[in-house]
This record gives sequence, structure tokens and C-alpha cells, in this order.
Amino acid sequence: MTNPEQRPQHDRGYYGAGWQQQPQQPPQYGSAPFAPPRPPRRAGDPTRAFAPGASAAAVVGAAIAVIGLVAIQAVSGLVGMIGTSVSVSPFASYGGQTVLLSFATAVFVSPFPFYAGAFLALAFLTPVTRRSPLPVVLLRAVLAGAAGTVVLALVGVFTGAYAAVDAGPGRLVVDVVTTPLQRGVPLTAMLLATATVTWLWLGRPRAGTGRRAAGLPGSVRPADAVPPATVASLAPQQQQPGQPQPGQPQQPGQPQPGQPRSSFAPPPQQYGQPQQPPSNPWGPPPGR
Repeated sequence: MTNPEQRPQHDRGYYGAGWQQQPQQPPQYGSAPFAPPRPPRRAGDPTRAFAPGASAAAVVGAAIAVIGLVAIQAVSGLVGMIGTSVSVSPFASYGGQTVLLSFATAVFVSPFPFYAGAFLALAFLTPVTRRSPLPVVLLRAVLAGAAGTVVLALVGVFTGAYAAVDAGPGRLVVDVVTTPLQRGVPLTAMLLATATVTWLWLGRPRAGTGRRAAGLPGSVRPADAVPPATVASLAPQQQQPGQPQPGQPQQPGQPQPGQPRSSFAPPPQQYGQPQQPPSNPWGPPPGR
């Protein structure tokens, strides 16, 4: 019989002596080597000012903040238009524009670059999320307002360059520096208010959620709430077979715990078996 150690390498089986498993090579797909799967992309840090990324929650928060800003501008302009219409006709032309056209220009057309820049910044760069603390949300709103002001300045480069042909280079300075700051500062202040309202709206407790996440608006436990027990209750002690439980009456004929059973006492009744009467109550006890 051949010694397993003297067999050739190709003659050794899977469980043969001295068998060495060959390392498996990764599968080749064409000429490119096998690449491991990429790890999932981590979500943005909620405590940082910049959290680039795209998500549905960030787009919703940006839309709510910007729409709230437009609503504030519309209400303010509407009140001013009503006040002007008391003395002059809203449809009459004054300086080439009517009161209605001036309202639409001041509320929607002129600050539209600010709206677009702030929305893009809040949606993809500085999002308003419910996981972020309020100071971070306010800082992100300021950065979004700065982005909107920069967009106003970029638009002012083209409008100022076109107007500087007739009005001189001073018009370029006004459209690039003065006008963007004049419009961007109050719009940024109003964006702070709308971003705060958006943060509170996104962090409100949802209907149907039994457990609220800690650290979110509306998740503070009431003062009179009873905290849960921190010490587990002790397990009930196991009863010995044949030992009566506390408060249970002693069965007749059953010995006390620690007392020897008398030979004349009848055996304890088994659970589920009816007790049979003795055939001869006056005779000797039954043998064991």
C-alpha cells in the first residue's frame, strides 16, 4: 500500500494527506480586473455649515423657505400698492410704468436672481434639515442669502455694463455693489425667519409615530412624565415540587416541608388523575 506522503501531488484527493488549497483568483471580466463594490455614500454632517448633497428633504426645505420669502415680499408689496392706489389710479402710467407693473417688478422680477441663488444654495449646499441644530440652520440661511446676493451682483455686471454706455462707469458700480447689497441684506434677514419656520415645520412630530427622536423640535418630554424603570424586577423564585405556594391551603394528607412522610399517609394525588377510594379501608396499608 502506497504511503500518502509519497503520492504525487496530482494524485491527492480533496481530503488527502498534505493537500494544500490553492488561492482563488478573482474573476476576470475582459481585460479590466475585478473591483470591489464601492461603500455607500455618507450623509452630510448635520452640524457643519456646508453639507453638499442632493436629497428630497433638502429640496423641500429650500422650497418652503424661498416660497415663504416670496410670500412676505408679496404681502409687503401688496400693502404698498393698495396705499398708492388710494391717491392714484393703479392702471395709469407714471414714468412709463403702472402701479401694477411696478409691484410685479419689485416683488418678482428684480429679486428673482436672489430667489434662484438662495434656493440652489439651500437645496444642494447648505440644506435646512431637521437633524441640524438651530444655530447651524441660521448660519446656513446666512450663507444662502450671501449666495443670492452674489447672483444679484453677477446679474448687475451685465445690466451695469449695458447702462454704463450712456450713464458712465458709475452705473456699473451701482449695479454691481450698491444695488445687490441694498436688496440682499433685507432679503437675507427675511430668509433667516423663513428658514427658522421651515426648521420647525420639518421637525414637528408626525402623526402616527409613537416614538419621537431626541433633540428634535416638539420632542421634549413633559415635566410631569414618569421616567421608565431602570432596574429590572427580580425573577420569581422557583417553587420546589411538592412545596405549597404562600397563601395556598395545605392539602390533607400532604406532609409539611422538611417533615418525613408517614407510611400510613396516602401518597399525594397526581395532577390530572382522580383519587381512587381504598378497596378495604379496615385492612393493612398497601405495600410499596
